[in-house]
Amino acid sequence: MKNDLTCGVVRDLLPSYVENLLGEESKEAVDRHLETCPECRERKEDMAAPTGAEETAEAAKEVDFLRRVKKGAVKKIALAVVCTALVLLGGIAMKLFVIGTPLQAQSVAVVANEVQDGGNMLFLSLTSISSGDAFYGWEQETVDGVTSIYARRVTVSPFCRVGDAQMYVPLNFVQEVWLGGTSGRLLWAGGQVITQETLDLVDAKTLYCGDAPALGHIAELLKISQVLGPYTTSLHTAEQPYVWTLEFQEEFEKEDWKALHYFTYQMLALVGNLDKVGYTYEPVNAEGRTREERIREGSVSAESASKLLARLTKKYNEEHHTDWPVHESVKEYAESPLEYQRMVTLLKQNIIYPVMT
Repeated sequence: MKNDLTCGVVRDLLPSYVENLLGEESKEAVDRHLETCPECRERKEDMAAPTGAEETAEAAKEVDFLRRVKKGAVKKIALAVVCTALVLLGGIAMKLFVIGTPLQAQSVAVVANEVQDGGNMLFLSLTSISSGDAFYGWEQETVDGVTSIYARRVTVSPFCRVGDAQMYVPLNFVQEVWLGGTSGRLLWAGGQVITQETLDLVDAKTLYCGDAPALGHIAELLKISQVLGPYTTSLHTAEQPYVWTLEFQEEFEKEDWKALHYFTYQMLALVGNLDKVGYTYEPVNAEGRTREERIREGSVSAESASKLLARLTKKYNEEHHTDWPVHESVKEYAESPLEYQRMVTLLKQNIIYPVMT
C-alpha cells in the first residue's frame, strides 16, 4: 500500500498516535510511514518515553495518596482505641459503682445481734468494715427453715453512700440465720445468738496439745492474759495424761479463780487430745514468807469438765424447757458453733463471765 503521508503530517499526528487516539486507518498509515522514516520513528519513541519530571510527579501523587490513606487510618485506629477504652471504663464504673458484687460476710461488722419480742425476732445492726464500701438491695430469703440475708456491695459514690443497715429477722419456724448465705457467717441458730468470738474459736480448734502455736492462738482468742494477767505456758506431751499448764505471775482475787475455770473448760473443748488443764497462781493475802510457799496449784480434767457440763445442761433444760443434747464429752461442744455457744451460755450462767479489760 502506498505510503502517502509526509513527515510533517505524521509529526502532527504523533501526539494522538502515542495516546492511541487515532482511528484504525490513520494509525495504519502512520505505522507504514514510521517503518520507512527513521527521523519520525525517533521522534515517536521520544514522545512515548516518560520524562523524569512526569515520573517524579506521578511518584509524588502516589506518596501523597499513601499519606492521606495512612493519616485516615491512624485517625480511625485512634478513634477505635478511644471508644474501646471508654466502653471498658464505663463497664468498670458500672461494675464498681452500680452493679457491684454479692455481699461477703467478712466485709460486714455486726454491731448488734439481739433476740427481741420474746424470742420471735432477731434485731441486726450491720456496718461495712471498709469506709469505701456501700450496700444496697438488702433482702431476706427463707428456705427449709434457714434464713439468708443478702445484699450487693458497691464502691461508695453519689449513686450509693450507705454502708450500714438495720433490720429485723422473724424467727418463727426458723432454725438458722446466715449473713451472705450458708457459706457466709452464722448469726443465730437453735435459739442462740452466735458471736464472732465463738466462730473464731471453733475455727481455731486443734487436735493436738503439742501444737504450741495453735494453743497460743486459742489463748489469745480467749483473751486470758487480758483478764488474768501475764502467764507462762508449759506442755506435758510425753505421755498421757496430756496437760496444758498456765503459770500466772500476778496475785489472784477470788473472782479471778472463777474466771480461770471459765477458760479451762473452753481450752479442754478446743484441743482434741488435751486431758487436763493445770494452773498455778498466788492468792491475794496468801500466807507464806516466799512466793513458792504462797503459790497454789490446781487442774481441771476433761472428765470432770464433761460431767459438770452434763449436769449444767440437764439443769438448763429443766429450767428453760429446752431439749439441748447432753454430751458425754466436753470435746463435743467444739463440733459446731451452736454447741460451743451453748457451752459458753452454760458457763456464763453458772461460773462467771470474766470482764475484759
